[in-house]
Amino acid sequence: MTDHAPSPQRLATVAAALERIDLDLAGAEAVVLAGTARRLVAEYLLPRVTDPEADLVVAVVGVSGAGKSTLVNSLARRRLTATGVRRPTTTEPVAWGPDTLPPTLDAMRRRLPGRMVDTLLPPPPGVVILDTPPPDVRDVTGRAVCHDLLDVADACILVTAANRYADAAGFELARRAADRGVTTLFVLNRLPPTPELQRVLVADFADKLTRAGLMATAEPEGIIAIAEGVISVEREGLASEAVIGLRKAIDLIADPTARVAVMSRTVAGTTAQVQEALVVVRTALITAAARRVELGDPVRLAYSSAGGQVAEAVRSGAFAEIKDDPEALVAALAAATARRAGRAALHSADRWDRLGAATGAGLFTHGGETPQTARERFEWWQSELPRLATELSGRKVRPRRAVRLTAAARDAVFDPGHEPDRRERRLLRRYPGLVAAAAERLSEELAGIVATDSTRFTSALGPVLPSGIIADLDLETAP
Repeated sequence: MTDHAPSPQRLATVAAALERIDLDLAGAEAVVLAGTARRLVAEYLLPRVTDPEADLVVAVVGVSGAGKSTLVNSLARRRLTATGVRRPTTTEPVAWGPDTLPPTLDAMRRRLPGRMVDTLLPPPPGVVILDTPPPDVRDVTGRAVCHDLLDVADACILVTAANRYADAAGFELARRAADRGVTTLFVLNRLPPTPELQRVLVADFADKLTRAGLMATAEPEGIIAIAEGVISVEREGLASEAVIGLRKAIDLIADPTARVAVMSRTVAGTTAQVQEALVVVRTALITAAARRVELGDPVRLAYSSAGGQVAEAVRSGAFAEIKDDPEALVAALAAATARRAGRAALHSADRWDRLGAATGAGLFTHGGETPQTARERFEWWQSELPRLATELSGRKVRPRRAVRLTAAARDAVFDPGHEPDRRERRLLRRYPGLVAAAAERLSEELAGIVATDSTRFTSALGPVLPSGIIADLDLETAP
């Protein structure tokens, strides 16, 4: 394995981070790239780096009708996978190799259909040949099955037919492999028997691959040419001599020295692709977090100020004249709280509008439930005063005394100039600290009511960026 490969610990950290992030924080491009990175890390890099001695996966890919299954049967010298005129013939992946799948394919097996072939004539030691469905075969999520299989391959055999070698879908598969640094063998299959015509088609295919950046030079020798031939009814494959060139190329990949180079190149290419994707994801998350702060700060400040203003109105005695009328007090306090929340909402919505954020008409005033919430919380505050007194003093408040104690504490909280009579003073002395604690709890309740109204804004900001997630989304960070 290359010295530049990420450690299993670092890969596990990145995989866990990709599972932790809420993709609602990112834009559409970041969502796609995060999904790609998640699959490549979990299904290729982590199992491959953890077990570098596992067999190489060589994926046979191509469009429908290219002859992939026929070539696999030809290599195996027996019928391993179905062939025929029905398209697509191969609808599930078929692996040809030893008894145990490499961990990359084993991870894929948990979510894709397919089968392992028990063979008497295995491929060269150290490789598993994987026949894949064409790109138009998709899983339940709509993803092309061959794309996912190609993404866990260490090497690739791109098969195309002489009459379809310019097909864009085939070049897309080759590009997908090249983006990960996957060693690719190019097979031009079903060539006409005329040598002159074969040379023309092979040269043109090589030229097209070179112009697409998929081959270094337009050398026909870089193309494995296979002529149309007689298909054996028994094994549904060509004669062994027809695929000698392809067999030799696979033997070279399986050679112990070449095998290390092939795997290292793919790991390095996949690491680079994942790291590029992570850069985009991190940037999107940082941008989203900055935008959240930009939009969230004016909301937080406006609502914090609103809650403080209602609390200050209570402390200043603004409600003192109606303290003896609980119903009027509840109504006035609820109205004042809703009014302050409405002003905070108007300020916040106006700021969002200027910052280009989406705002609806409902955000320019307090929420419809805020007045009722204020009523309910104030009534709860009153009902909890006897229990608060017990918590502070350790003395249980008898029911008849609870009514007088609640009124005395309420009067003291809402009227700074209130002079309690002798009975009230004696009652309050039995529960020292009650008035101050009640005032503090009321301030907390008022702030909570206003803050609840602000959730109409904060919920629109999306989830908060998890702590440490940016550092975890980096393959280059030391474990």
